[in-house]
Amino acid sequence: MTWQPLQLRGISFIGREGKEPALLRFRSGLNVICGASDTGKSFIVEAIDYLLGARDPLRDIPERIGYDRARLSLETVDADGQFTLQRSTTGGDFQKWDGDWLLSNPSSTGIILKAKHSENTNSLSSYLLQSLRLAGKRVKKSQAGDTQNLSFRNLSKLVVVQENSITKRGSPFLSEQRTSNTADYSVFKLLLTGLDDSALISYAQQQAEATNRQQSNAAKLEMLNEWLGELHEELNQIGITPTEAQNQLLELEATFEQQGHIIRQAQSDLNERMQIRRSILDEQQSFLDRIAEINGLLSRFQLLQRHYQIDIERLEAIQESGTLFVLLDHAPCPLCGSPPEEQHYQEVCDGNVEQNIEAARAEISKISKLLIDLEDTVIDLENELEEVTARKEELDPRIQSLTQEIQDILAPALGNAEASLNELLGRSNQLQKVIDVSYRIEHLEEKRLNLLETSETLSNLAVPTIDLSKSVLDAFSQKVQHLLQTWGFPNCDRVHFDESDKDIVINGQLRTSRGKGLRAITHAAMSIGLMEFCRERNLPHPGFVVLDSPLLAYYEPEGVADSLEGTDLKIRFYEYLANNHNDSQIIIVENEHPPESTTEKIELTIFTRNPERGRFGFFPVPS
Repeated sequence: MTWQPLQLRGISFIGREGKEPALLRFRSGLNVICGASDTGKSFIVEAIDYLLGARDPLRDIPERIGYDRARLSLETVDADGQFTLQRSTTGGDFQKWDGDWLLSNPSSTGIILKAKHSENTNSLSSYLLQSLRLAGKRVKKSQAGDTQNLSFRNLSKLVVVQENSITKRGSPFLSEQRTSNTADYSVFKLLLTGLDDSALISYAQQQAEATNRQQSNAAKLEMLNEWLGELHEELNQIGITPTEAQNQLLELEATFEQQGHIIRQAQSDLNERMQIRRSILDEQQSFLDRIAEINGLLSRFQLLQRHYQIDIERLEAIQESGTLFVLLDHAPCPLCGSPPEEQHYQEVCDGNVEQNIEAARAEISKISKLLIDLEDTVIDLENELEEVTARKEELDPRIQSLTQEIQDILAPALGNAEASLNELLGRSNQLQKVIDVSYRIEHLEEKRLNLLETSETLSNLAVPTIDLSKSVLDAFSQKVQHLLQTWGFPNCDRVHFDESDKDIVINGQLRTSRGKGLRAITHAAMSIGLMEFCRERNLPHPGFVVLDSPLLAYYEPEGVADSLEGTDLKIRFYEYLANNHNDSQIIIVENEHPPESTTEKIELTIFTRNPERGRFGFFPVPS
């Protein structure tokens, strides 16, 4: 994650046609606007704040007459680049265009950004937060732990410091409205750590949840008490204590082992007889299968024998008819109709009767032999059927004997053994039930105690606090101390952060107890120190600071103790800022000029309030 500052590139006011615009350009690093009073220096700071979403209207100064639009050009280091915001001098929403449009008028209406922060619609706040990687962050807004969406206005008060704010008697990180102090300090924590309060559950929500849980626990306790009463009653009805039940269970173990051996032996004998009976039944079944098979073959062979006999009778009829046909007188052929004189007796034809008689005689001989073979086979099958039937009938007495033994001796013995075992199991289950009920009572009592403890804890909820570690606050204090010592602030050997006042203590003296001049320069140190702290750790920060009158102690001290006159703090202040903020931006508004040694390193604008010399002020001199 790299440092992603947001830079101001300029501010302008546009009026009616012919009205010369008011324009002021800024650059990265240190920008100083100085010069005479009543030239619009502080108005520039107010206008920057206004163009960053401030609700308060612009101050009505005479120089502003004729100007109806204010514009602010900004630049991000990401792909969005430079863009320009415009807002009516009377307030309302913003228009946004890509690019620099401080002077010229764009051809389009641009994008409308709502002045009021919103996460769901286009707003100036959400757009700027998106560019700073702070979109969607939430901050704590009350001591009860309620949270709200972060708005850019929460940040702007830390980076745009007007003259009345830089000298105030209060923490630079807190607004004058005490109701917003929690949110202000949460924003300070967010910048120091990069962590928001989105995971925080409000105290009111915790209380509501605690009340719901207490009600739920009360219902659970009522049910637990009812269950416990029923279980104790159940134990009383059984009439035996858990200890006695445990001892009797131990005594039953030996009886269980003995009865188990009897059952195993009876079961083994029964299984052996059952196995023998099964083998005999399988053998008998094989005989039955063979008998069925033989009967099937005999039925088919009987049918085949009948077919052979029919074939022989048919062939014998053909043979007898042919013999009679040969003895008939010569006559026209009954088959082809040829007269006797045209018949060819010596040739073979389909109507050769003698040949047909001979073929029938041969077929009869063949079928007769098959019929003899079939009769022999039938005789063999009938003999086998008689033998198999006899062997099957021999097995019947053995099967009956084994069945009778199983039914009359082995099965009853096993049943008696199992009945005895079941009786033992019933007693064992009753004893085990006593033990189980006892365990359930212990478990429910434990749950009951836990519910009572939880209810007591829920009654003592702690109000959530902002988690900002002392090590982080100490690191920030050391950054501020480094700046003050580098600038030459007097008596600055030790700086620490007071968590109750949300402010720094310098050499044992609270910052706010000093005069307004020293409050102004130390306020500047804290605002700039916060930006440097974030920059060094690549934490989100707007990347610029605008300060009005940080060196007030030089020209308007509240007394000798508040004066910096005669010190080199001013020179060292400007030298440090000019040399150490090329990747960020600081805009200083002051009455006095910066030292000449820094003018080549900074963007310097001097308002002379003299129409004959230099620039008169922010707004052009009326012609």
